[in-house]
Amino acid sequence: MVRVQKIRVPDTGHLSWIVVDGEHLPVTVLNEYLLYLHRLGRSPNTVRAYAHHLQAFWEFLVEHGHDWRRLKLTQLAEFVSWVRHATRAGGDHRSDATINLILAAIGSFYEYQDRLGVETAINRSRRYGAKSPYKPFLHHISRTQSLRHAVIRVRAIKRLPRVFSPAEVQSLLDACTRLRDRLLLCLLQESGMRIGQALGLRHADIRSYDGAIDIVPRANSNGALAKSRSPYVVHVSKPAMALYANYLVHEYREASHDYVFVNWWGGQVGSPMRYATVIDLFRQLSKRTGLKATPHMFRHTHATDLLRAGWDAAYVQRRLGHAHIQTTVGTYAHLQPEDMGDMFERYQKERGR
Repeated sequence: MVRVQKIRVPDTGHLSWIVVDGEHLPVTVLNEYLLYLHRLGRSPNTVRAYAHHLQAFWEFLVEHGHDWRRLKLTQLAEFVSWVRHATRAGGDHRSDATINLILAAIGSFYEYQDRLGVETAINRSRRYGAKSPYKPFLHHISRTQSLRHAVIRVRAIKRLPRVFSPAEVQSLLDACTRLRDRLLLCLLQESGMRIGQALGLRHADIRSYDGAIDIVPRANSNGALAKSRSPYVVHVSKPAMALYANYLVHEYREASHDYVFVNWWGGQVGSPMRYATVIDLFRQLSKRTGLKATPHMFRHTHATDLLRAGWDAAYVQRRLGHAHIQTTVGTYAHLQPEDMGDMFERYQKERGR
């Protein structure tokens, strides 16, 4: 059975992922591509996701006896049907959106092979087919947009990001038994920062006198990733800063580092808080409140609240640290039906003046 395995890259010691076959041997052609992504600076989470996507693809190839070099578009369409109905752990099936992510990873893998000069049936069909998106080798010198694309796509339903109501946010905050955890949720809710950005915060990043927090991309010993390439600033409320002060007074202890969020209970005491601790925290909060909760849902909630309050999308883009406004608009412009009703009532009132 083809599976994904976590490794430490020998030359850097950083965490990464590889694909191994049923005999526990590395799948070289896939792992060379995954190492390429790692060396480009892609996050471990991205490499892991690509590893799992390509693992599913390789499992299909092995099961059906296909050669990845000779695979045709018709056979790739067979893969779509196969991966859609393949049951995963837990008994659920992959959504169309997930299938498109898998196809995008496969497309990127084949583009990488094309750049290396490896001849494949998939790349021949993309290169010479009608309305082909193929671009010449040096096209990237004169154009800035990414050439990565899915070989084929399935039609997926656009789902709205799941957001919390104010009562649900308060319920999650009240379920926190430690000031550190309450501060973490409060900052996620008020700033819209990613969990990796929160875990990478240093005390020097927080300016309590004006409520400003610097989001700084940097290497973190706990593996936390800011994702955004450029630093930016977010502002939070005075109560949030007061909560930060209480955390420093009542829970924070002397540490050999400057990280804000630290593991003070169990495990490696005094070490910077890691993703695994956050996952465990949210699992406990979900059990206490009966709510399905993830850190990223706070980001969705914050962005949606800003748009509902009338913020221009350009300001929301800057506050979330998105590189392109299309990301902000494409993700958060689809508000709930009640939002549309409120906006129409406002329009009628303004029109009747």
